[in-house]
Amino acid sequence: MIAVPMVKNIATDKWGALRVDLIRAAILAILASLVWCTVYNRWTVESWQTPITYLSDPSKGDGILGFAVIKAARDGHVWPFLFTNVPELGAPYVANWDDFPVTEKPLICMMGLFATFMGIFAAANFTVMLGYVLAAVAFYAACRMLNYSWVWAFAGGLIFAYARYAFAHGFHHITVLYYWHVPLCLVVCAWIISGEGIKFGERRFIIALIVAFVTGVQNVYYTNIFAQFVLIGGLLQAWRRGWLAILPAAAVVGSSAVAFLLMNVNTFFYHLAHGGNDSIVVRNYRWLEIYGLKMVDLVMPPPDHPLPFLASWGAAHLKEIVLAPGEFPPTAYMGIVGLAALTWLVAVSLRRTIDHEKLPLEAFLILWILIYAGVGGLNGIIGTLGVQLFRATTRYSIFVLCIVLMYAVGRLSLVRPKDKALAYGAALIITLIAIWDQVPPIVSTKELDETAAEVASDRHFTENIEKQLPANAMVFEIPFMDFPESPVEGVGSYDHFRPYLFSHTLRFSFGTDKGRPAQSWQKELAQVRQLNEVVSRLESYGFSAIYVNRSGFGDKSDNLLQAFKQIGRDQIIESDRKDLFCVLLKPSPQPVLPDVH
Repeated sequence: MIAVPMVKNIATDKWGALRVDLIRAAILAILASLVWCTVYNRWTVESWQTPITYLSDPSKGDGILGFAVIKAARDGHVWPFLFTNVPELGAPYVANWDDFPVTEKPLICMMGLFATFMGIFAAANFTVMLGYVLAAVAFYAACRMLNYSWVWAFAGGLIFAYARYAFAHGFHHITVLYYWHVPLCLVVCAWIISGEGIKFGERRFIIALIVAFVTGVQNVYYTNIFAQFVLIGGLLQAWRRGWLAILPAAAVVGSSAVAFLLMNVNTFFYHLAHGGNDSIVVRNYRWLEIYGLKMVDLVMPPPDHPLPFLASWGAAHLKEIVLAPGEFPPTAYMGIVGLAALTWLVAVSLRRTIDHEKLPLEAFLILWILIYAGVGGLNGIIGTLGVQLFRATTRYSIFVLCIVLMYAVGRLSLVRPKDKALAYGAALIITLIAIWDQVPPIVSTKELDETAAEVASDRHFTENIEKQLPANAMVFEIPFMDFPESPVEGVGSYDHFRPYLFSHTLRFSFGTDKGRPAQSWQKELAQVRQLNEVVSRLESYGFSAIYVNRSGFGDKSDNLLQAFKQIGRDQIIESDRKDLFCVLLKPSPQPVLPDVH
């Protein structure tokens, strides 16, 4: 009998390895979900219907806007390519949200779809958890694409997902929380910068285009630094091999640009039809320093750190600083493991410098981030010229963390212990240390109950208003506030959305873009000092009620309540928490629209 040599089936091995990686990624996703549920204490249906944050933390007030956007998307008002009109807001006109460019519409539509099946708050919670899960899985996938050890890639995925950065941003900065694609961006950058780069038509080029397009529909901060890395890589390849070598990198950046343009077609056409709106985004240079990346913030632990002396150190630092620690609560802390990885990278870079050897690519990437994003850096110089879009460059701390974690995973993957249990044990210990170090205190049942009570008060209040008013009744909200990003003393920028979240049949005056004619009449009415005249005008416009946030008037809110009663508008509805009240009006049977100009 002639022996036939066994031929290894490469294709079978390839798909077999992929199946194993998919199983590991699924386990990682489940584990990441369980950690999230533990930290946020979400184990019951009631807890899932309670938002992570509502009113108790003013620094997270943007969450109210997020809930309003979810409701608008659920009701079919937010779609890519189409104008964003919300008929329940901006009464007696229709609120329009097309002035401000929004790239993350796929994420918004996804949240709206979730809300259709599980409600606004559960959808918000699930979307937050999904952000953590995606970050863990994407980090694992990126490391496996670079042929790193699955054990360390698995550990790195959990550490990256549960960075303090994620907890600090949370739902109130949900688009910033969705940084899951950053590891994939770094893989593409490594492909473009290293060796001969990527070439048209090859598999890596196709993957790079897909990653770039996905990045283009995420938060624009991430797209910005990704495009910079890719263009730097393209220029490097052009210097090595001639100017044609920059074209693949240009195509990758073009993919992100196309995604950005597609998501904002509505904004471009709206501005063509109605002119620009300089009022919608107000920026000045000082915010570039306040929210700029500071190296000290990468090191400084948060004041709620589980280790008392580190917590005290962080708290003492916050009392002494002149500039805020980037965005608050502090977002940039890299954690013990992240700082250890950074130290490792710095040590290797110093040794190679002394030995006149080539520095790691990761060192150059971090150096560029510091030069560009650091306070007073290139972004600041550009800001002095009037281009101040990227004010919160502290957000690039997540790139620094991802770079050093991937570097550490790559180096550790080169270590081949004889006993695999040693690698598993070391990875487990490092992961537990990182999560213990980075995760904030677990949400208590008391905190859950307090948030649930805030939500219940607003829901009950809105339901009581709806019982007293006919369908499509209009409610005018005071104190007068511009939208967006325009708080008044005592009232957050988006607090006027609170009744909208629970309403089924009402229309509200708040919520149309500032600087447009449909909103100008409210600003003029706010200048009227006689309550009689204000009420008379609103009733002539067809408004059926006035909603009052007491926090906007301080002690005078009681006087205002009495003033309404004195002019015969004594049908008052109050919230359970006594922070809101609603005065019923007598709308004209033949209302006229207010003048706009």
